[in-house]
Amino acid sequence: MARKPADSLSARSYSMPELSELYGKPPFHYREMSQITVAFKTDPKVLRQLVPPPLTPNKDSLMFAQVVDFLCSGVGRYYEAHISTHATYDRRFVNFSIYMILDSDVAMGAGREIWGYPKKLGRLTLDTTDDVVRATVERGGFTVIDASMRMQSMMPAEDLGGTTEWVTRKFIPNVALGAPPDVDQLTTTTLTNMQIGDVHCGPATLVFGESPSDRVADIPIKSIEGGYFFESSCALEHGQVLHDYLR
Repeated sequence: MARKPADSLSARSYSMPELSELYGKPPFHYREMSQITVAFKTDPKVLRQLVPPPLTPNKDSLMFAQVVDFLCSGVGRYYEAHISTHATYDRRFVNFSIYMILDSDVAMGAGREIWGYPKKLGRLTLDTTDDVVRATVERGGFTVIDASMRMQSMMPAEDLGGTTEWVTRKFIPNVALGAPPDVDQLTTTTLTNMQIGDVHCGPATLVFGESPSDRVADIPIKSIEGGYFFESSCALEHGQVLHDYLR
């Protein structure tokens, strides 16, 4: 006997598996977030390869490596590393997400499937010793990111600048051999209710480690522009398709 439409997965669960959905429906509310961010400049030719058209990379070849201790509604507490950059879309200033490693299957599944965030599972640390904040990211037995900064001074939160709009490339392959992908899009989402606390700033270090499976070391670190450590809160809501490569 055919099932009624009301019995479909989409009507009963927001995500798979049907017996116990991996994640619920946005918005996700983030609280008590502590993060270290290291700003650095890279090779403009490499950055151009990492940022897909119709996005335009920033002229300063500026990139960011951050590790965050998240507390999120519907997900819980987890660590996440993020490599990103600034770009423009039709003269609009946006963030573009390039690479992420985290330690939560719930946050990984939701991020990849809803918005297209480029997430992989790994193991992360974030610690403060004396006046130094240090974060490490490991996958496959290799430390692929090692970031640290000294909490030398304070700065106003508004001096961080940037934007709360995030663009990602959502890509889902087709199950059929040789068929075009089911989804190939740029999506956009703007964080809401952003609140930033005291910002510590100071000199920083950043090392991308060699690994046979995680090639972050292919990103040159030409110069380190500084480190930042702060707490914040925000909400991640639904977004929209910014550009569809299949149309």
